Amino acid sequence: MDYHRFRDPVHGFIEISTLEKMIIDSGPFQRLRNIKQLAMTNLVYHGAEHTRFGHSIGVMHLVTKAFRSVISKEVVAWPKEKIIWYEQILRLIALTHDLGHAPFSHASEAVLPDKLKHEDFTEKIIKETCIADYIHMIGKECRSITDHDITPELICDIYMGRVAGDNSEFVFLKSFMDSELDCDKMDYLIRDSLYCGVNYGKYDVERLISCLTVYLQDNFPPRLAIEKGGIQAFEEFVLARYFMFVQVYFHRTRRYFDIIFSQALREILPSGTYPASVEEYLNWDDHRVIQLMKENVETLDYCNSIINRTIFLCVLETKPHPQSGDIRYFNSQMKQLINHFGKDCFIEDYSADKMPHKIPQKVELDDETAIVIVDKKTNEVSTISDESYIISNLTERINIKRLYAIKEKRQEVLEFRDRIK
Repeated sequence: MDYHRFRDPVHGFIEISTLEKMIIDSGPFQRLRNIKQLAMTNLVYHGAEHTRFGHSIGVMHLVTKAFRSVISKEVVAWPKEKIIWYEQILRLIALTHDLGHAPFSHASEAVLPDKLKHEDFTEKIIKETCIADYIHMIGKECRSITDHDITPELICDIYMGRVAGDNSEFVFLKSFMDSELDCDKMDYLIRDSLYCGVNYGKYDVERLISCLTVYLQDNFPPRLAIEKGGIQAFEEFVLARYFMFVQVYFHRTRRYFDIIFSQALREILPSGTYPASVEEYLNWDDHRVIQLMKENVETLDYCNSIINRTIFLCVLETKPHPQSGDIRYFNSQMKQLINHFGKDCFIEDYSADKMPHKIPQKVELDDETAIVIVDKKTNEVSTISDESYIISNLTERINIKRLYAIKEKRQEVLEFRDRIK
């Protein structure tokens, strides 16, 4: 099989097969060059110009390394043909998993049509465009080696969790791309840190991948697990994600632009949403949206704020983990400010809300939400919740509430706020 090499700023050289390159060279995938990974975060961290294009290739690289690391432990006795098949499935899931993102990624989720999510558009693009043809070509090549086929339907069913039976090994494959230990998170943390110029999202990815293994339990599918020596690497990974949410993804200015961006889209998009047709949807990217905002900059305030980077001042803000008393105090101050100046002077943000992780505090080994820890010296197994003080105590939601005031009133608002404290 012929390979091409892509030079990635995060991972170095990444090998791509000729047929995989056909997917990358296709229109639906090339569109990702014009979909920013972090929406308008570049208006806060000016280096954050990276896109879903590089991230998707990076995830494919990491999922390959992670799968090979696990297989090298020889815990599962799969024939070579099955290993080749599973690896190719994972590479295709990773490569195509973000095809359905709207312009500016998650910032557009609120204006997708018919209550659809970007994952729904990903599935449509995989099945209804030239991507399907290229996957069938890869499946045909795979059959010549392994006697196993790969289809667009199989790729979507595994990633969306529509697998046959609880004992399916496809559940194991899905965990490489959608779990508390997945390669999607592994890539975006390092990539976002690099382009934002921060250290919050850095962790020892090589150590974490090298400690991945398989936990086998009778009558259950194989489970992605961690060797005991990788506990600290996993803790670092979870903390990196936590710090990135608090410091970057939920940054007050970035959140402000997310909010007004959604409002601007409702005013400038036809019918207030993106089109439901895949063919029309694929014509939308960041550049088209920005051009439309420029055309409306004189008439729509939200467009003007984005194009000219006019920022409302954050005048009230809770701690990342507010207690009930903190929230009551915030609501009391907000009510007084709004009553005094009027609702039109403010923008509220109640949606900076996220769990640091989804690992339960106490869980049995047979619970699929458990992160299993394997001691390869003694063959004893436990869970990360039992082994890690950090993980078991990092359980309170990030739930930041903010109030922003218009530029013209900011000084008056600050003076009034200080008087009512």
